[in-house]
Amino acid sequence: MMNLSKKCSLLISLFLPLFAALTDAKAQRIPIGIYAVVPVERVVSPLQTEGVTVSGINSYLLSFYAGLLNNPAVSGLTLQVHWDTLNPRHAQKANPYFWDYVDDAFSAVQAWNANHPSGVPKGVQLIVAAGFNSPQWMLNDLTSCDGLFYDPEVPPPSSCGKVTFTNFEEGGDSSELPLPWNTTYQGAWATFLQALAKQYNSNPSFVSIAVAGPTAASAEMLLPNGADATQTQFMAFGAMPISPNAMWKALLQLQYGDNPVYLATDQAFIDAWDHAIDTYGEIFSNVTLVATTGNGLPSFNTTKGPFPPPSAPVNFAPDCLYPENMDCQAETTILSYFVQSLVGGNNAKATQTSGLEASREGLGDLGIDGVRYLAQQTAGSTQPSQILGGAQFNQPFSTSSQAAETEGASPIREQALYNVLQDFFTGTFAADQYCVPLIESGASAPANMNYMQIYYQDIQYAGSHGPTSVAEGCWTISVSAQDLLNTASQQLLAIAER
Repeated sequence: MMNLSKKCSLLISLFLPLFAALTDAKAQRIPIGIYAVVPVERVVSPLQTEGVTVSGINSYLLSFYAGLLNNPAVSGLTLQVHWDTLNPRHAQKANPYFWDYVDDAFSAVQAWNANHPSGVPKGVQLIVAAGFNSPQWMLNDLTSCDGLFYDPEVPPPSSCGKVTFTNFEEGGDSSELPLPWNTTYQGAWATFLQALAKQYNSNPSFVSIAVAGPTAASAEMLLPNGADATQTQFMAFGAMPISPNAMWKALLQLQYGDNPVYLATDQAFIDAWDHAIDTYGEIFSNVTLVATTGNGLPSFNTTKGPFPPPSAPVNFAPDCLYPENMDCQAETTILSYFVQSLVGGNNAKATQTSGLEASREGLGDLGIDGVRYLAQQTAGSTQPSQILGGAQFNQPFSTSSQAAETEGASPIREQALYNVLQDFFTGTFAADQYCVPLIESGASAPANMNYMQIYYQDIQYAGSHGPTSVAEGCWTISVSAQDLLNTASQQLLAIAER
């Protein structure tokens, strides 16, 4: 498995000239290969705690990013960064934006590309999270809806724009969540995105940005959800514990009255996502817009029952095996709009799952199989749009034996990595290299996949550890994590859509 076939090598040599498009700001820039995920706040927080100056952090990050880029398997950086980090002050105030830590990434990439003119240019993916990571000045501009859940109730105005959710599993910089449909929130987010585009859109190293806004703590289609009141989401001023779903039902009624389209449905979240997709399309151009599924929109019990998944322009039925799953119906409806949307600039499109792990398999959960299925259904298309496929590891496989077991059902890190790669490449043109089927159930041909996002700890681990024994399903070999990543990178270069 570790040696590419002559056919794959030939494909790579044929495709390499096409990578010159990454340096042309007039062409659609698309992500191809393995990207090192850097959660910016997590990396810089220890330095800030130690009192390191901003200039000191910049120096550290330039070296840190360069180390990741020097790994031969890495095609670029995926920066996960919070809105409140980049936009600490209102747009009308002095110095509203702080780009240093993102600028450092672009500087490191540009330096690498300049020093390797004959190599494939490396790039930057951006995942900027709003929601719980919104700046405090923006939250202060919103009226709280919390009174709706006090005991006794203190009715807020129907125009209220934020609510407190406690115990949200993914955390965030605040416990206050802007309501996805609030126009003040949407307007502030759009103003920030315009500034972000002005800063980076023309940079040839900028390859993709994840659509976000109507979200919680990431770019995933994920909000506080669930019907279990024992998982306390809000308790203040004597209020009894209340489930997230019950909170959303009350908030929807406050906002939309008795309109049956919005009561106990996900339509408001669908509308907010459609608005976000249009906003990104209007603001960004010549890059790849990424929609990230999350398996996490509220799924209300309703006598009407959810609507079926869309069947046109792409048949999403295989993504939703359980008709009662309102979340799946909503997410596929959003994806259908994403496929068809023609708003805005000359952008490519991609979907990804950010929960890639070997234990998550099979259509029906909007995971990696759903991403591959959509990529296969739209391969080579212009109408509807071709949708590229990508995935992010659920967590680093290298940081602990527990993490390795979660990722790939193995305490051996190299085996855990192999297991996740095997899951990723199932149903693709590289599947036979992993002893798995080339074509998945319901697909008519193998899928092309474009990119994989792997946490920086794993990239560092791969560059510093030797080989160990790995069972591949067809045979057992001695291989290092770096070998596995090198091969996966070459396979992505060979099978990616362009």
